Amino acid sequence: MNASTSRVPAPTEPLVEALATRLRCAELIAWGQITMRAEEFALSFQDLRLLWALATSTGPSSASELARLSGISLEMTYPAVGRLRGRGYVREERRRYSLHEDGRELIAKLDAAHREGIQAYVDGLEPRDRKLLDEAVRMTQ
Repeated sequence: MNASTSRVPAPTEPLVEALATRLRCAELIAWGQITMRAEEFALSFQDLRLLWALATSTGPSSASELARLSGISLEMTYPAVGRLRGRGYVREERRRYSLHEDGRELIAKLDAAHREGIQAYVDGLEPRDRKLLDEAVRMTQ
């Protein structure tokens, strides 16, 4: 990395900084829950990324579409899809991939783990901070 690309970002609005800090903490706890669940199911980080890509796609996807969505190289996508297919999480039809019912159930469990992590973050807030967050969220609804 050269000196021009390693600059510290300029300070932003205080609200943005405060929100970024809180989101980082909440996501750290939430992703901790997801990774614990992923370990239970023996899922690699690549597996997780492909599962999320499949869950967010609007229909069956080609391997190149999954590679683009997940940020995984095409060369790494094929073996990962094969592993997930072999475990019954993914189905293939005409070289296009989608979540199998077991894959959708797994995504639901990962989503629940994410929510559990967010709940743990909220539960750990001081009462004053929790009230402020609640008021801020209500203002946006």
